[in-house]
Amino acid sequence: MVSATGLGSGIDIEGLVTGLVNAERVPAEQRLLQREAKVTTLVSAFGTAKGSLADLQTSIAGLKDLTTYSKISATSSASSKVAVSATSSAQAASYQVGVTNLAETQSFASTAYASTATFGTGTLTLTLGTPTYNGTTPDTYDTFTADSTKTAVNVAITSSNNTLSGLRDAINTADAGVSASLIKDGTNFRLLLTTDETGVASSVQITSSGISADVGGADVANLSSFDFDTATTTSDGLQQTQAAENAAFSINGLAGLTSASNTVTDAVTGVTLTLKATTDTDANISVSANQGAITSAIDKFVEGYNGYIDIFNQLTDYDSTANTRGALQGDFSARSIMSNVRSAIANTVPGLDGSYRSLADIGIVTDAKGQLSVDSTKLNAALAADPDAVTGMFADTTYNGTAVTGVAARLDTILTDYLASDGILKSRTDSLSESLSRINDDREVVARRLDSLEARYRAQFNAMDSLLSNITATGDFLTQQLKNLPGAYDGSK
Repeated sequence: MVSATGLGSGIDIEGLVTGLVNAERVPAEQRLLQREAKVTTLVSAFGTAKGSLADLQTSIAGLKDLTTYSKISATSSASSKVAVSATSSAQAASYQVGVTNLAETQSFASTAYASTATFGTGTLTLTLGTPTYNGTTPDTYDTFTADSTKTAVNVAITSSNNTLSGLRDAINTADAGVSASLIKDGTNFRLLLTTDETGVASSVQITSSGISADVGGADVANLSSFDFDTATTTSDGLQQTQAAENAAFSINGLAGLTSASNTVTDAVTGVTLTLKATTDTDANISVSANQGAITSAIDKFVEGYNGYIDIFNQLTDYDSTANTRGALQGDFSARSIMSNVRSAIANTVPGLDGSYRSLADIGIVTDAKGQLSVDSTKLNAALAADPDAVTGMFADTTYNGTAVTGVAARLDTILTDYLASDGILKSRTDSLSESLSRINDDREVVARRLDSLEARYRAQFNAMDSLLSNITATGDFLTQQLKNLPGAYDGSK
């Protein structure tokens, strides 16, 4: 049931109640909004600060990683013929590499057969190893020494696979180190066999056994037509089209070097040569320390540090002209972070006792705004003169037998502490979140108080309205009674 107010007195009681309650509500809500805005701004500011510190930590990852300083650069003057790569175990040096022969796989071709040809059944045994040859092209084996580390593979040829395509599929399925395919020759087809790996020691011997002739048609051929072993003659069906060969090359004039693969990993320690083509002129191979990896890591750190400085300056500065303050201006936590980070990069590195002991010594200096810049000439000179000192300048390592903790390593420790789940930034953020919760609690308290105040005002004004209504009714009654008295003047004359 809706109650009507002000009927007795004619006063706008609802308007009075609303106005009085709003007079209490507006300043209370404004105070809460101001507190909430301030806390929200701080939460956002600490989130921005945390993000900038995380980015700074990412930027120093390369500098604190020792592998950055051991990276090797390798180049070739003829990379289309001799490509090169190197690991950290390689020594700086120059080499002249000549290629006289590339490593090759071994290939065979069968006699041409009709697509409907069938063959005797039995077993083809494929054995990998090293042959010696006699005769001229097409060559035949004189001897064959099986590779003791590889098992000979038996390929069963039955009435279900004794066709050219059946032989091809059976050999490929056997995984014997040999791949088979068919090629069309006029109206007929040949079976092609190729070893999977290059090098003389990856040659294959093929021997048939347990042969029984297929009597199913006129195109019968003996399974021994696919033999290639020491008993094979040039008149047999399977002929070698390419002998397996080792790569032959020279390094710095030392000829007679060979490799079963065109990827040579054991000729020079830490250096991989990829032979792609024979050479008329030796390829010049240069192996040197990769200073580019170090300078690139330093540039990334400087960029990350300057980004961090920009953000923290915005958060903590005071602009006297515009009379504006950063969200963390005067904040102890922000000042502490900036002071510790500044000290980590500005102090000398204990244990470095040479000419290079601080970032400034290798050309990394700080300007008036706290940002870093790099003098490339000075940095390159330090890398050339004392690369170990540059390593110690940033990473955890040893220098002249003394353990040192470089700038990047100690800065990483500091940042890890700040970004930890129990670090100062998390603590401040949690405290601010609690403040927001308290503000919401206070907002509920204010709402309950205003609801109570509104009810009290309405009850009081309604009581006043009822009283006024009664007084008015009594006054009207008395006036009427007085008018009815004998001789009472009614105001008409």
